[in-house]
Amino acid sequence: MLNLSYNVLSGQIPDKLIGSGNLRVIDLSNNQLSGEIGVDRFSECEFLVHLKLSHNFLTDNIPAEIGKCWNLRTLLLDSNIFEGRIPAEIGRISQLRVLDVSRNSLTDGIPKELANCRELSVIVLTNLDDFSSAEDSLTDNSSGEFNAFMGGVPSELLLLPKLQIFWAPRANLGGRLPSNWSDSCSLRALNLGQNYISAAVPESMGKCKNLTFLDLSSNVLEGYLPFQWLFPCMVYFNISQNMLTGVLPRFGKESCHSTMVSYGQAPIFLDEEDIQNAYSNIPAWGSQMSTIFGSLVDENLVFIHDFSWNRFIGPIPSFSIGGDFLATNHKPSYKLLLNNNALNGSLPGELVSNCNDLQTFSVNLSTNQISGGIYPGLLLDCLQLKEFEAAHNQINGSFSPAIGNLKMLQRLDLRGNRLSGSLPGQLGMLKDLKWILLGENNLTGEIPSQLGQLTSLIVLDLSRNGLTGSIPENLTNATNLEIVLLNHNRLVGEIPSSFSTLSSLTELDVSFNNLSGHIPQLQHLSNCDFFRGNQYLHPCPDPYSAPPDSLEVHKGYRQSKLKSFVIAMVTSASLILFILLVMVLVLILGRRKIGRLTSLRRKVVVTFADAPSEVNYDNVVRATGNFSIRNLIGTGGFGSTYKAELVPGFLVAVKRLSIGRFQGHQQFDAEIKTLGRIRHKNLVTLIGYHVGETEMFLIYNFLSGGNLETFIHDRSGKNVQWPVIHKIAIHIAQALAYLHYSCVPRIVHRDIKPSNILLDEELNAYLSDFGLARLLEVSETHATTDVAGTFGYVAPEYATTCRVSDKADVYSFGVVLLELMSGKKSLDPSFSEYGNGFNIVAWARLLIKERRSSELFSPELWEVGPKENLLGMLKLASTCTVESISIRPSMKQVVERLKQLRS
Repeated sequence: MLNLSYNVLSGQIPDKLIGSGNLRVIDLSNNQLSGEIGVDRFSECEFLVHLKLSHNFLTDNIPAEIGKCWNLRTLLLDSNIFEGRIPAEIGRISQLRVLDVSRNSLTDGIPKELANCRELSVIVLTNLDDFSSAEDSLTDNSSGEFNAFMGGVPSELLLLPKLQIFWAPRANLGGRLPSNWSDSCSLRALNLGQNYISAAVPESMGKCKNLTFLDLSSNVLEGYLPFQWLFPCMVYFNISQNMLTGVLPRFGKESCHSTMVSYGQAPIFLDEEDIQNAYSNIPAWGSQMSTIFGSLVDENLVFIHDFSWNRFIGPIPSFSIGGDFLATNHKPSYKLLLNNNALNGSLPGELVSNCNDLQTFSVNLSTNQISGGIYPGLLLDCLQLKEFEAAHNQINGSFSPAIGNLKMLQRLDLRGNRLSGSLPGQLGMLKDLKWILLGENNLTGEIPSQLGQLTSLIVLDLSRNGLTGSIPENLTNATNLEIVLLNHNRLVGEIPSSFSTLSSLTELDVSFNNLSGHIPQLQHLSNCDFFRGNQYLHPCPDPYSAPPDSLEVHKGYRQSKLKSFVIAMVTSASLILFILLVMVLVLILGRRKIGRLTSLRRKVVVTFADAPSEVNYDNVVRATGNFSIRNLIGTGGFGSTYKAELVPGFLVAVKRLSIGRFQGHQQFDAEIKTLGRIRHKNLVTLIGYHVGETEMFLIYNFLSGGNLETFIHDRSGKNVQWPVIHKIAIHIAQALAYLHYSCVPRIVHRDIKPSNILLDEELNAYLSDFGLARLLEVSETHATTDVAGTFGYVAPEYATTCRVSDKADVYSFGVVLLELMSGKKSLDPSFSEYGNGFNIVAWARLLIKERRSSELFSPELWEVGPKENLLGMLKLASTCTVESISIRPSMKQVVERLKQLRS
């Protein structure tokens, strides 16, 4: 056994180490090893049982020769920089039990030959672990995961008889789930969340009686949910964010399989080789997942059943947890998510059949079509209720004073319903209550003074009701208040001055009431809009205005500021006049010098293959009208571009470079010759160039369709058709992937934006200005950091590192995708309502977070669809524009995903 893990070893893995002697276990994980794994290292590895190379910097492809290690039980290659495919030759390792290739940069399809490893128990293809909590589950913790596979999961692989864990969230997988599951299914955990799996959920999957963790969220599943599944026996079940319809299944009081309730007795697998010691990376041993697969005596065990964001209809059934799980020393908690569906009817009298056998119970029913009142049996008999969310429904009736019995309640959200009557003072008995969200109802009466007893209260929303009376003075005894929304009621009297003592209060909105008196001086300055609509309230900002004895100082300051402004204007005008005189002199002298240089130096245009003889200096200058503004078709950071017809019918675009930005002719000349050899169907073609002391220009093929900036903001006709949008997106991605991976040296564009993407008459897209940043880099007087791109498209890491990489191009591409889908600019004026600096990326994140993704697309585009493809492209753009470089995909992965979205 050789265990050198958790050291600072660097360099390559020594030759012959992996195949040396009779070593059965090699653990080199958590070091700084780099380079590729030489194929000769697997020549004599037949004795090797466990190989762990996790958490290093190993590169290149996973060698196919690893299939020669036919006795391997554990193969852990996660958290490296491997590229390419998973070798099909791994399928020769018949004794393989555990395979982890997550957190690399793997692509291509998953080889079906892996199904030849009949002993496989654990397969980890991607790993979005680092779970924050049981309730948050698998939201967006994808740090370090680059794998993006093609196609679907081979059915043979999922149906392996001994497979217990298959872990591949956000792996870019498509296809369908197998339809022929059998009673021999051993799966305990299946995670295929955040992929592109389609079609219906197979009914036969219910034969997997050991399944305790199932995540199929954020796919494109449709159809009905099979009733045969043992939902009460699943500790984690997440089918959210799909397109499932039909009624929800009724939960029976099934008896769960014995192994499902005894996972705490042993690791997920254990044999004579003690695989657990060799492998501890899969989420089953993570801090969060131990609550699911670990001992059931763990008091933190949380059941999560998530049906949200689908199209389920019909009444809400009664839910339950398998009784076998409740017969333990510690009660589990239960979180039930049904929000954002089309569920209707009234609330059931018993939402959870065994509520009082739980440690806590949380439920979210928001954004459905639920009507009727709140029956006492629903809430008041479930004393373990921790969170009750049912916002934006049609629930009516009033609160019962018995609500004071819910001592564990922390969140009460019934916004946007039809509740009436007054608020019971018994709410003040709920000492753990943190959120009271009752806005947009028909509540009347006064605000109970007992709310001041809620020392844990953070948010109080009673807005848009019919509340009367005054704001209770002792409401400010709830010292942890951060947000208080009392706007659009009928409140009278003064705002309690004691609000000024609340150090955590960041928002107090009392607008549109009948309040009077002074506005208290809050510790955090508040928006004046929060106080408007109160006829007798002193003007805002009352407490923030200067005291009377400082008015003269303020006036003097204004006068001083005016004088400073006049002086500055006079000084500036003088300086401008002086600069103009200098420029005239320089221009006169410069023209004389140019005349002399012209006779000494030939004006040569260097051309590349297939350039006609008409491409010469004199023709270019003549055809552009001596670079006349009449022929100007664009300007940018590197110079201006002119249209030129060198001979009838032969049009070119001439980019006249800004001389001041490019110096060092010898290096510049060598670099541009390299660029001239670059050819790709989606890159503009560099035909030739001229480099002189006083003139520098590049000659490209002319494209008559204009640029993408104009196209995006002309949302008519074919501009909003999905095939056109998709074609443009994939053309840009292919061009960037070529620059990043096929050019020698690799080229980072650094200035991806719509105006640098040109179109022909058929709306094929071509990337321009590639390599110009590199030309500037080789200039004698400029450094790499001079070229950062255009504001609104620059990746956020530039602000801290002043450096860009290929992932900066990925970010900019994501911004362009968002513009392409929405018809808005990256810094669109419509974003001003969100505050200064708000851009299209932040807007997209906001819409996605609030489940309003459809609002991002231009109405015409969303109307014609296809909606699934549009949402897939939005998901891709969102991933491209995340702040973390490690999470952004490569342009190769972007191209593959766009190909999957083609149909």
